[in-house]
Amino acid sequence: MAFVIKFAKNVRNHWKKSVFAAALLTYGASYAGDKIRINNLMRDYCLEASKYGQVTMPVTDPPREILVLLNPAANKRSAEETFKKYCEPILHLGGFLVNIVKTDSEGHARRYVEELTTFPSAILVAGGDGTLSEVVTGVLRKNYSNHNCPIGMLPLGRMNSSSDEDFPLKKANRVEEARQLGEAAISVLRGNVRRKHVMKIEVVSEAEEEQRRPVYAVGSFQWGAFRDILSRRDQYWYTGSLREYTAFLINSFSSRPTWDCAGSIKYTPPCAGCRNCVRVEKKTPSKDKWWSGFTPKTTTSSSSVQSKDFSGIENEMCSQEFLLTDKHSEVIVATSRAKPYGCLQMKLADPEDSSFSFILNSWRRLHDNTSLHRDPIEARTVEIHPDSSVFTNKEKYYALDNEEYDVKPIKITLIPHAINMFSSGKM
Repeated sequence: MAFVIKFAKNVRNHWKKSVFAAALLTYGASYAGDKIRINNLMRDYCLEASKYGQVTMPVTDPPREILVLLNPAANKRSAEETFKKYCEPILHLGGFLVNIVKTDSEGHARRYVEELTTFPSAILVAGGDGTLSEVVTGVLRKNYSNHNCPIGMLPLGRMNSSSDEDFPLKKANRVEEARQLGEAAISVLRGNVRRKHVMKIEVVSEAEEEQRRPVYAVGSFQWGAFRDILSRRDQYWYTGSLREYTAFLINSFSSRPTWDCAGSIKYTPPCAGCRNCVRVEKKTPSKDKWWSGFTPKTTTSSSSVQSKDFSGIENEMCSQEFLLTDKHSEVIVATSRAKPYGCLQMKLADPEDSSFSFILNSWRRLHDNTSLHRDPIEARTVEIHPDSSVFTNKEKYYALDNEEYDVKPIKITLIPHAINMFSSGKM
């Protein structure tokens, strides 16, 4: 009997070692295969970049300078290393003077842009949604006449929803992430630029101390329990890939998330342009931008809109306000390209029945991106007035491009075709 037991233990140990060795070999083969695919991918991007770098520019033209605002703290402090590996070589081979500025605090990128005396050929954001929002805010606060300076997004942050439309991530793996970053960097050389809508967010208050300069966002505005709980996921790092599910399981019975987005919401409908909502700005003639030598001449929808005279166009519906007083568990406002002239899309979620149903719905939403909102409401402006009991609570926050802001009465206004942004050119 002792012999049989010993033999069984030897077989079990041998089996464990064999399984471990097989798993190790499989992982090693997969890693080596990914490494080869990434190297081939970067070789192709670098070869293409070198062709742009060999283009002879007139000696009278100023050097092509790119300002890179790098957030080294993004994506658990891995952003700088990733930038040097996948993005910086492409930019240098393209013949650019690359000026890299590392941000060291919240608001640094916005302040740096606001203090620029002259704009570079382009501004690249090497970070996440929050850094992009700061740069766009700095550009639009500084001077509207300078907003033609193209802005590029190198999605190095953990939250990159603002770049998903321009550089979609098909699968979450090393090869696809390298392709996404390489595509974002090479788009600067290709000169694929398109106009993008922006949201302007202003605090609405009669109190003088509440009057603040507007903040601009490219992604979305979020308010509600789902966002509040999702922002706490890193507290459960020890659960690995289940940290998001764990966050909802633990926090869904707490009073800290915003279960009730109490207050009133006023909105105005979209408008194609009239004397009430279009501000036509005079632009001084300028020389063609540096990328014009690489791309064919095109007429953007924004240029045709700006050249049109709206002073004689009246739209009674443009300034008409609609009031919503129902209770909601979540409010999301984002820009949309559903109409040629752009609009805001507001998504509202009904109050939750119970914590258990919220957990199940949230898990389903994480798994397959299921939407539990009502049909979206299209708008030009959205004004949110929370109940005083909500915005006096210091633990309640809005999320603007995934950055937290205190809950205040605010007005969100669509600015159509506000900025130039680099894109893949595949829309």
